[in-house]
Amino acid sequence: MSNTQQWRAGDLVVQERPATSHVTKLYEVVCVCGGFGFPHGIGSTPRIAIVGKSLQAAGLAFRLIHCGPSPLAVNTQRAGVHLGIPYEYTTAVKRPSNAVARKLVYLRALMGVTIRLFQLRRVRRQTVIWLYIDGSANLFISSLCRLLGLPVVQELCEWWGAPDCSPRCSRLTRWLYGGPLFYGATGALVISKLIEQRVRKISARVNPNLLVHRLPSIVDAERFAGDPSAGNGSLQVTDWFVWCGDQAWIQDVAFLVRVIAVARRQGYRCRLKILGNFKESSRRFIAQVVAKTGVPPEDIFFTGYVDDRKLEESYRTAAALLLPLWDDDRSRTRLPNKLGEYLASGRPVVTCRVGDLTDFLTHRVNVYLTGPGDEQDFAEQLTSIIRDPGAATRIGYAGQETCKVHLDYQAHANALAQWFAECANRAR
Repeated sequence: MSNTQQWRAGDLVVQERPATSHVTKLYEVVCVCGGFGFPHGIGSTPRIAIVGKSLQAAGLAFRLIHCGPSPLAVNTQRAGVHLGIPYEYTTAVKRPSNAVARKLVYLRALMGVTIRLFQLRRVRRQTVIWLYIDGSANLFISSLCRLLGLPVVQELCEWWGAPDCSPRCSRLTRWLYGGPLFYGATGALVISKLIEQRVRKISARVNPNLLVHRLPSIVDAERFAGDPSAGNGSLQVTDWFVWCGDQAWIQDVAFLVRVIAVARRQGYRCRLKILGNFKESSRRFIAQVVAKTGVPPEDIFFTGYVDDRKLEESYRTAAALLLPLWDDDRSRTRLPNKLGEYLASGRPVVTCRVGDLTDFLTHRVNVYLTGPGDEQDFAEQLTSIIRDPGAATRIGYAGQETCKVHLDYQAHANALAQWFAECANRAR
């Protein structure tokens, strides 16, 4: 069979390759997202990009429509191509500072999405809408897709229906997760076993035909990979422990500052590098935590937003990469996107025994695991890395190998593409 990609309504064609099968370009998946920023962002943005890359690798077309402006100033282009993924904003990229202006911009953004969805109606038999947005925007867009006959796949990388979920989660969103989110959907793309169980239970009541596919936090392992046995190539491993995120996870940073203080009281100097975009008010809050715990201010360093090259370099040169989790529903139902990036770097990862990660990660074999929210336990893992860097390097390398098996996008691309194709066929 030729490698030439082709459009053809009807059968799902599978092409065999040495390492993977290949689904020909029968369909286009259009991701409609909002509030994350593209092509640069943290958390959801990398997941969108790697899913798009996976689908393209398996032969499906993929593009992104961003509903609303970008939260990051680094995104400036209204349209372009990133990692082979065409994208466009339906409004201005820059987020207005004025509250009234922001509301008008988001209204215009929804109008832009509406126009683009109407344009897709004529190819609805070959198009799947992957809806990566919450709240009223989700309700509006999913209802419009049903009206136009466009199949909808709902993204569920977190579960916003629990009582202890983030306070920024609205009552409307919690109501949607109780059933309406799945009523007219063709599929649900879930990130964890617990979310899958909940979706299947709800869909049995409101939409028995819902197609559910579990996709963990996947990553392009080659992008982040280094050679830990050789000090990651030409890069020198430092004594900085690294955490990556943004101010939405400020309590994680406060936790890590307290962990650093525990290690310091035990006679170990641990320094924390914080990668991500933080407002000045958030930095002041962390400065107060630092002062209260007695950690030297110079041992806590905010980098601000960093580009891809600096991000990869920071991972590969870290003493260890830190991912605190909690004994709550949000941690149990998610599998953080940065976990795959951390593991792929080849440096040791310290995280907690929560959720699906315990299925493939084992303490002191390919990761360091602690109790959720346990400052003493977390500090003990940091100090053990300092005491025995050789063991830490071996554990980091084992984590990298585990990542290649379980979380590399190439291991999931064909199954994911065939599932999206099934969603399109089911809708027809």
